[in-house]
Amino acid sequence: METAAHSAKRALLARLAVLAGAIALGLALQHVVSAQLERIQTRSQTDLLGARAELASLLEVAGVSVFGLTGALGVMIAVACRRSLALLEFPPPGLLSWGSRRVIATGERARRAAVLGIALGVTLALTSAAGSGLLWYMARILRACRAGV
Repeated sequence: METAAHSAKRALLARLAVLAGAIALGLALQHVVSAQLERIQTRSQTDLLGARAELASLLEVAGVSVFGLTGALGVMIAVACRRSLALLEFPPPGLLSWGSRRVIATGERARRAAVLGIALGVTLALTSAAGSGLLWYMARILRACRAGV
């Protein structure tokens, strides 16, 4: 049978592994994007419209991937906090909960935390949608621009 200390240690190691993986993925993606931008800059010397179209595609991918993930996270936070509000228990049980299932607030304190969490989750989702829309708009303008050709 697993002790509480052993379980807490395993949870900490799992969180650290996820953090290390996220950092490694971020660094790898940064390297890929840098190489792509250098290639686009080189291409712009001979094919300006093609380079603009490639940059526009890169902006669209960034808009969907980055802001799609943060928007989904905002929705998940709002849904989890909505359940927390219904149960008056923070964090709520279930798949969309945070880390360990140790209840840190009940009653009025849980209601306040849940309402704040819903507001923050909705704000994150809406600002992510706005950021994605802005990058799509920038890509559209970049493709339409014929200056310098």
